[in-house]
Amino acid sequence: MDNELIGISKNIHRIRELIDRVAQTGLNTIVCGETGVGKELIVQSLYQKSDRVGKPFVKVNCAALPDSLLESEMFGYEQGAFTGAEKERVGHLKHANHGTLFLDEIGTLPLEMQGKLLRVLQDGEYTP
Repeated sequence: MDNELIGISKNIHRIRELIDRVAQTGLNTIVCGETGVGKELIVQSLYQKSDRVGKPFVKVNCAALPDSLLESEMFGYEQGAFTGAEKERVGHLKHANHGTLFLDEIGTLPLEMQGKLLRVLQDGEYTP
């Protein structure tokens, strides 16, 4: 994560100020924008300037996850939870615990899954 936000325009300066302010809050943050505008760079900057630096940084490309694996990938599962679940699988949420989970292209997820993730953000709890 050696990328750096570069530029000298007023807008870049404002973004840097926002990153500095938001990084210190510890709050869940949504970074919106078109493809290619640098959302990942913003998230990495937030991570680097936060108390979470040094803890896991988990990037998930939501558009690359097949619908049939979404819940298992995000929430994990317990051994024996279904046929073929021979051992526990840690999901992205648990892997990123106390660190940063970057959900890229979250808008491509089915609405049902977006709702489940929203519930986790609101309650801070989930069941594998």
